[in-house]
Amino acid sequence: MPEISVIIPVYNQEEYVGACMDSLLDQSFEDFEVLAVNDGSTDASVSILEGYEQRDGRVQLIDQNNSGVSVARNNGLSHAKGEWVCFIDPDDYVAPDYLDTLLKATERNTDIAMSTCVAFDDQRSARQHFFPESFTARAADEKVELFRQLMDGSYAQPKGFVTAIGVPWGKLYRHAFLQEHGLQFDAALPRMQDNLFNMQAFQLAHEIVYVDYAGYYYRMGGLSARTYKNNARGLYHPAIDERARLMREYHLDGDATLLRAWNEEQVNLYFQELKAVIMLADPQSVKQAARTRAQALGPRLDQIDVSALSPAIRFKYTMMRNATLCSLLVRALRAKG
Repeated sequence: MPEISVIIPVYNQEEYVGACMDSLLDQSFEDFEVLAVNDGSTDASVSILEGYEQRDGRVQLIDQNNSGVSVARNNGLSHAKGEWVCFIDPDDYVAPDYLDTLLKATERNTDIAMSTCVAFDDQRSARQHFFPESFTARAADEKVELFRQLMDGSYAQPKGFVTAIGVPWGKLYRHAFLQEHGLQFDAALPRMQDNLFNMQAFQLAHEIVYVDYAGYYYRMGGLSARTYKNNARGLYHPAIDERARLMREYHLDGDATLLRAWNEEQVNLYFQELKAVIMLADPQSVKQAARTRAQALGPRLDQIDVSALSPAIRFKYTMMRNATLCSLLVRALRAKG
């Protein structure tokens, strides 16, 4: 039985998946399996992965119809045999000591070991620090920092951060822990499946270890037209509703800092939705489109505890609720963009 199961969901990544696989097969720690889950790729990804499967007995290619990254990760989990589970995205890669470093960070009671990354693209790279220093969290009050960053990616991070702790990669999860609690990625959520998976995992874990080690290389992507369209469609709404349920179930809404973070996360997501609607609307109807969407968001905005908002976020909230300010937002955004 391997010590670690590495799960890679793959959909049309012929340009990058080879480098990802090479970085894994170059690990100083060798007792692992690679479960590459092909999510119905239509490019050369499959033939590339077949080559690695033939070359190294630790690699297993699993095929499925195109069903999305959550289903692919869950499929990998169902095949995993390792004591630990690790997720890697196919367009990223890892340092030779990556698995060894994370495994050495674990102790007998550790359920999750996690680290940070180097974010890069064709022009630059930036070493990330999710938190200022390494730490271990066991008690509820020690986990507050983790929940805050799940809801506010900028929390505890230096200026210019790129990503945050809510990602599934950069971590080892104890396999028995995931099985005991039936933890999987919610395929019914169009967005934020990773973040909410970790919200549940952080709550249930006996011990979480964070090491300020950056052996994961995360490929940055720009804000695409698809992202604007997804925001404009309100695809974050189911995730917001699930967050609300978990906040109540875990009694996290009783903590004042988490209550503020939760309310501000909602405002920020709704504000991004309104901005996307404005940027995508026809110039002749943009004001009406903005007003219509702001009105449609009304019942959701009614759930916000305005007293918990910081002044800057409260102003965003007010812009969405006030027709005059909403019109000014339309004018400012269209002038910029």
